[in-house]
Amino acid sequence: MSIRLKLILTYLFGTILTTIIVAMTGIGIVTAILSYLISGIVKDQSPHEAFSRGIDLFVDLRYAERYAPEELTSPEFAASIGERLEPFKGFLVVRQGERWESYGELSEGEAFLRQLRQDVAAAQSKKDRVFVVSAWEERDLLSVAYDFPRIDDPLTYYLVTDVTMAESKKSGFKFFVLLGIAILVGIILVPLIWITTRDIVRPLRQLEQGSRRIAEGDLNFRLESKVRNEVGGVIRSYEKMRSELQRSIDVQLALEENRKELISNISHDLKTPLTSIKGYVEGIRVGIADDPEKLKKYVDVIYAKALDMDRMIDDLFLLSKLDLEQEQFYLESVPLESFYRQTISELQMECERAGVRLTSEYEAGQEDIVTMDIQKIKRVMLNLVGNSIKFMDKQDPHVHVHFGRQLENWVFTVTDNGPGMGPAELERIFDRFYRGDAFRNQNVAGSGLGLAIVKQIIVNHGGTIQARSEPGQSMTVIVSIPMKRDSKEAGRA
Repeated sequence: MSIRLKLILTYLFGTILTTIIVAMTGIGIVTAILSYLISGIVKDQSPHEAFSRGIDLFVDLRYAERYAPEELTSPEFAASIGERLEPFKGFLVVRQGERWESYGELSEGEAFLRQLRQDVAAAQSKKDRVFVVSAWEERDLLSVAYDFPRIDDPLTYYLVTDVTMAESKKSGFKFFVLLGIAILVGIILVPLIWITTRDIVRPLRQLEQGSRRIAEGDLNFRLESKVRNEVGGVIRSYEKMRSELQRSIDVQLALEENRKELISNISHDLKTPLTSIKGYVEGIRVGIADDPEKLKKYVDVIYAKALDMDRMIDDLFLLSKLDLEQEQFYLESVPLESFYRQTISELQMECERAGVRLTSEYEAGQEDIVTMDIQKIKRVMLNLVGNSIKFMDKQDPHVHVHFGRQLENWVFTVTDNGPGMGPAELERIFDRFYRGDAFRNQNVAGSGLGLAIVKQIIVNHGGTIQARSEPGQSMTVIVSIPMKRDSKEAGRA
């Protein structure tokens, strides 16, 4: 559910509950006033008795006004009315002209009459001529005015009752009213606080903490949100950004390490032939090569070292172009069996010059055709076999080349009986400049880029390459290339 919909529902829910609270509060106030008046007026009577006595009293006053108006000015009649107000803990005050008199056993004296005059005057100024409340001696006295306009001299009866509510009843009523309001407010606030905290405040606090950690350079954490709303979407997008940033930084650090290692390796592998060249040139310059035969030997060494440097620079240039995908691949459909025979013939000459026995085996189909860049795949074959020859340490050196097929892939392997490598070294043999520690300290020619170039060429053909070894006994490199590829990829830069 979206936050917008939740806020709309929360608003409607809050509005409805607020209306209910206002209505119930109003009803409570009205009920409190009525309860206050009724409990104050009824006193110890039953509601039925109080109602009957009140009706009888007003009926008698109405009857006297119409049929015996002379009784209304009689002190005896006023005293009887005052006595009938005693169950209500009240009495009667008669006002005729400027004369004020009180009647009944509970009647008050002249001091109350002066207070009542002031309260009546204040009520009339507020246009309230019927109900007058007087605070008298810590009591609340309610006076109900009953006018007799038919009497020549203006006459008014004030029926006075004690409406003071006991403090315990007031406190109890207030307590229950406040408790009810608190419960209703809690019904509104608790869901709103819970929804706001769960769906908005808590996720935003998590996002704030994540932002602070990123600002401090710490990316090793995760932002997770199971909330399916706008805030949850922001957190998931933020986590994706953090992950991409972490990956980018890791890649940058790896590239920086590779750059440092590349510079170090280039410096090392260029310095070795340069040192030899400088040494032989110095020997020629100072006259050590003082006869034609020695001079020719010095020049041949210089030339060989220069060729080594040139090959390494060419390898670096090719590897760089492969990394940047700027090297062109000219893919064409090649009959696999004829390619096998041609390649084995070239490899045979290389092995014979090095004194290595070469065997081969062709187990693919006679009609199989592979889409490849012939020159680059030949370079792969020459590099793999040349690498086996270079590090051979057996008295009967042997290299075996196998061409086969697995499903829709052409698979060829190069196996030798050389020194092999341990598992840790096998993981790095396709890295730039890597040569096993046991061999880097020996005088073995090569730039350490051959297998890195092989891997890039195979990857660009959509294939895979892996190595297996038994240390001290053999090394096998396995290459798998799809038989067919889209010819439109030919000539890609």
